[in-house]
Amino acid sequence: MSYSYPAKVNVPPGLRTLLEGLSRAVVKSRPDCISLFAKLYFAELLRFRTENPTLAIKALVREFNATEGRPN
Repeated sequence: MSYSYPAKVNVPPGLRTLLEGLSRAVVKSRPDCISLFAKLYFAELLRFRTENPTLAIKALVREFNATEGRPN
């Protein structure tokens, strides 16, 4: 049985940026539970986005990771 993969996968706009931001935060914080950290990270990122609605996704993630607002 063989399976052929699609030639190209379309990644939704902003997903790569979000995952890179999460990855950097995980490496920096070294949490015991990555899934719990990710849950808290995205919850805080949503709160940060409501406070900064005009920032583009790349700037939003960059500034969020530079703040102390991200989970520890």
